Formats: sequence, structure tokens, C-alpha cells
Amino acid sequence: MNGAGTSSGRDEAIASLARRLEGRLEGDVRFDALARTLYATDASIYEILPLGVAFPRSVADVVTVVNECRALGIPIVPRGAGTGLTGGAVGEGLQIDLSRSMRRIGKVDPTSRTVEVEPGVVLDELNAHLAPHGLM
Repeated sequence: MNGAGTSSGRDEAIASLARRLEGRLEGDVRFDALARTLYATDASIYEILPLGVAFPRSVADVVTVVNECRALGIPIVPRGAGTGLTGGAVGEGLQIDLSRSMRRIGKVDPTSRTVEVEPGVVLDELNAHLAPHGLM
């Protein structure tokens, strides 16, 4: 992560990313201690303090965040509801919380047994939406 393992490297990575994202997102990016602590865990036993947390409101926000992190060599950690038991939603990079604004359930096709969803959809909500179609 370009030296972000050290305190000064982490601070430099945060400052660089914050500058590059300032005013470019509909959503927010937080680097404060509270946000980082809240997102250090999911439903697993793992606890890893992230660099920060992005809260995109659109696909364009996600693209911007991913591109800027890539340019700076900062890993990303996509996060849905944080209910996974394997630690997949925690990591040292920038977490991208998709559960706040990207929760839409789209087209349901009972014939092909498919549904279009955004990444922040919670399984219980999806099951409730699919039940009338006999797809739970």
C-alpha cells in the first residue's frame, strides 16, 4: 500500500486520497477514527483497521473511488452488509460501503430464475421480494 503500513505512510495515503476525492463524489469518504473503528469488523472473528471508508451514492462514485485508489496503490475492500463470516469485508485498504445507497432490487425473471440486484442488498430483503414469485 505504498508505505501505508507505517503511521506516516498511512497518514500520507489518507491525505493523498482525500485530496484526490474532494468534491468529486455524491457520497462521502471518512478517515476519522470512529468510522475506521466501526468498519474494522464484520460478522467474523477478524478485526483489521481500514484506511478509511467510502460511502458511494452511485456507480460513478464507485468508479471514481476505485480509479483513485488504483492510481495511489491503495487496496479496496468492497462491503455489503458486513454479515459475512469469513472476514471478506475487512481489510487495511479503503472500504467501500455499498449498503447505504446501493440496495435496489431490479428486474425479477421467474422463468430464468434470475434477479438483478445492487451489491448492498441484504439476503432477507431479497428473499422477501422473491417470495411472491416462488423464488425463495
